[in-house]
Amino acid sequence: MTVIYRLLIVDDEEIIVNGLYEIFSSIHTFELDVYKAYSGDEAIEWLNRTRFDIVLTDIRMPETDGIRLLDEIIKNWPQCRVIFLTGHNEFEYVYKAIQHKNVSYLLKTEDPERVVNEVENTIKDIEKGIKIENLIQKAKEQMDMIQDLYQKDYLTHLLHKDTSLEISKAQFEQLSIPLYADKPIILLLGYVDTIPADLSYWEKVQFFNSIRFLLNQNLNARTRNITIMDDAYRFILFIQPNELCMDNQSNEGDTYQRAFSFLKGTLEVIQAICRESLSTSISFALGEPCPWDGVAQKYYSLCQLLSFFIGCGMEKLIIDNDPSRVGETARAAGSDPKDENDVCVPMHPKEMNAFELYLESGQKEKYFGALSELVKPLKGNGKDNSMAVLAYYKIAMCMLSYIHRSKLSEKLSFYIGNNQLMQTNAYQSWEEAIDYLYRLSDEIFKHQCEAEKSRADDTIMYIQEFIAGHLSENLSLVRLAEQVYLNPSYLSRLYKQVTGMNLSTYIDHIRIEKAKDLLNSNDIKIYEAAQSVGYDNPGSFTRFFRNMTGLSPQEYLDSVRSLGGEPHD
Repeated sequence: MTVIYRLLIVDDEEIIVNGLYEIFSSIHTFELDVYKAYSGDEAIEWLNRTRFDIVLTDIRMPETDGIRLLDEIIKNWPQCRVIFLTGHNEFEYVYKAIQHKNVSYLLKTEDPERVVNEVENTIKDIEKGIKIENLIQKAKEQMDMIQDLYQKDYLTHLLHKDTSLEISKAQFEQLSIPLYADKPIILLLGYVDTIPADLSYWEKVQFFNSIRFLLNQNLNARTRNITIMDDAYRFILFIQPNELCMDNQSNEGDTYQRAFSFLKGTLEVIQAICRESLSTSISFALGEPCPWDGVAQKYYSLCQLLSFFIGCGMEKLIIDNDPSRVGETARAAGSDPKDENDVCVPMHPKEMNAFELYLESGQKEKYFGALSELVKPLKGNGKDNSMAVLAYYKIAMCMLSYIHRSKLSEKLSFYIGNNQLMQTNAYQSWEEAIDYLYRLSDEIFKHQCEAEKSRADDTIMYIQEFIAGHLSENLSLVRLAEQVYLNPSYLSRLYKQVTGMNLSTYIDHIRIEKAKDLLNSNDIKIYEAAQSVGYDNPGSFTRFFRNMTGLSPQEYLDSVRSLGGEPHD
C-alpha cells in the first residue's frame, strides 16, 4: 500500500505558492497530499491542526519568518523535514537553520524540476529511516524484561479496575513508571491486525518489540509514555504530554490538546511504517484524557470503539469522539458507560480472551478456529457432564454479551428467542448445540459485515454531501477528515476502497460539473464561476478547466453559445 506524504508549501508571495502547489498536485510518481500557506502564521495554524512530513518554505517572510517557523515545526513535529527556499544573499541568515537535522535548502532561482527532485529525495530519505533491520536492532538494545513485567502486572490490574491498587507518586517511582499520578492520562489501544505466519517464539518477540520500539521512537519526542501488551497481542499505551513537567500549569487543557493533535498525526506515520517496513497493519483507538481512576472504563470503551467502528480489510485509527454528523456511532453499539457492570472487563482464560477478541474485531476465520477448540469438551460427553456444561456457557455468555452490546438481539430473535442460547435443555445432544452455535455465529458475522458496510457508506455519503455544499471553500483532506472524526489518510483509503475512486478525483469531477453548469447559465462571469468552485486565482482555474475538458473556460463558453447547448468534451 502506498504511503501518503503530507507537504506544506509556505511563502508570502502568492504566485510562488500557487505555482508550486499546482506542480506538486499534478505529480503522480509518489503520493502527496499538498497544502499551502501564504504566511508563517497561517503555516503554524496548519501545523497545530495536523501532521506534516515535509515543509517547503521561504526563509524571509514578514512577521513570522522561516527561522521562527522552524522552531514551531521542531516543537510540534520533530520528525518533519524542512526545505528552505533562499536567495543568494541569505546564506548567513540561513546558517542558523541548517544546523538542525532534517533541514535542507534550495536557491529560489532553481528551476521547478530541481525543487521536485529535492522533495522526492527527501521522501526517499524518510523511507530509509524506517527499515526493519534498524528497527529490530534498536529494539534489541532497549529490551528491559524485568521492569516490563512489574509495570505490566500493575497496569493490567489497573485496567481491570482493581480497587486495591494505590495510585500515587511513590508507587509510580517504585515501579519506574515515568508518569504523573495526579494528572490525567491519555489511553491508546493498538492491535496488530496481521501477524506474519510461521514465526518462532523469539522471532515473534522481536517482531512485537520492533513495533513497541517504533511506538516509543515516534511518541517520545512530545510525550512521556509507557507501553504494555496483553495476551491478545494488543498494545496499551499510557500517555501524558512532556510539557506537564513545566512549572506553569495554567494552560493544562491546551497542553493536552496539543498532545492529542500530535498523537493523531504520529499514529498515521506509525501505521505507514508498519505497512511498508514490517508488512503488517496495526489499528488504534485513541481516548481523550481521563483521570487514573477512570482508566478501566476508558479501556473498555476503546475496546468497543476499535472492534465496532468502520474498516474492512485495513487498519483503523479511531478517535474517542462522538461523530454525531455521521449517524450511528461506535458508542451507540456499546453498553452505557455509566453501567458499572458493563464497564467491568471480565477476566477470561487466554483462549476465551482470544475468542472474544476475534468476535469483536470481525476476524471470522480466526473466530471459527477458536470456536472449534472451545467446543471440544462438548464432543463425546453426556448432557450432564459438568466440563461440557461449563464450556458451553462460557461460549454462550461471550456471544450473548456481544449480541447485547451490538444491539443485535432483535435482528437475531429467530435464533435466540425465548433465551434459547442460555438453555442447554433446548438441545437433544451437544452435537445439536454445537450446530446451533455455528449457525448463530454465521448470522452474527453476516450482520456485522452489513453494519460495517452501512457505516462506511454513511460516512462516504456524508463526505460527498459536504463536498457538494462547500465547493467554494477549502476541501483539503484534513478538513474533510475532521468532519467525520477520522484520520486523513484513513479517510482517503476508505473512500478509495468503497468507491474505487480517489477522493481528490471525485472533488475535481464535482467541481468541473458545477463549473460547466454555471458557465452554461449565460449570466455569470468566468471569474465568478471560478470562485464558486474554490478557485480564487483565474489562471489556476483556467489550467484546471483545460486539464479536465481540453478547453479553456472561454473556449468552452464560445462553444456552448455557438452550438446552443453543451459541447462534447
